[in-house]
Amino acid sequence: MSARDTILQALRTNRPSPEQYPLPPVATLGDLDASRERFITSLKILGGDVLERQGDETLDAAIARRFPDAKNVCSAVPETNGTMRAETLKTPQDAKDVDIAVVRAAFGIAETGSIFLSEKQLPLNSLAHLAQHIVILLSPDEITANMHTAYQKRPEFRSANYGVLMSGPSATADIQGVLIRGAQGVRSLSVWFC
Repeated sequence: MSARDTILQALRTNRPSPEQYPLPPVATLGDLDASRERFITSLKILGGDVLERQGDETLDAAIARRFPDAKNVCSAVPETNGTMRAETLKTPQDAKDVDIAVVRAAFGIAETGSIFLSEKQLPLNSLAHLAQHIVILLSPDEITANMHTAYQKRPEFRSANYGVLMSGPSATADIQGVLIRGAQGVRSLSVWFC
């Protein structure tokens, strides 16, 4: 047994029990406004946008309006079939030609304009990063105020094997302080409320 294994085994053996030493309660801090309006304001600050329904427009019609040149729409939701289903993608390379990924967020965070995705929403996690654009379906009832309330109230933090908080499209300002969107991921992130 190596020194590393000996140390790790000693830590496992001597770990205090949760009953004996319970974790302290998580504090509820900050503004508790979990409104759709606050979420939208935060989302737009970080470069995201809302795909607004026009009249009785369907999701498919809204996507076609926003992205008229898109050829490959990969859907992970029942609300649209797109041109391909996310479940058919097996490797990250399969997502290389996806123009638009359509997924449903488990929840959103109003303070940061973030959405949470896990393996339940993304059959292939690279889909959310390799697609050119991403359309996120979000129920306004699934918006929580901030990270504190998200951690307290959302079971996904404890149950997900993989999780990502996305706050707008990919962006970098490393080179001469010029902001570039879509440099290492999606070029746009749009939220469709439903």
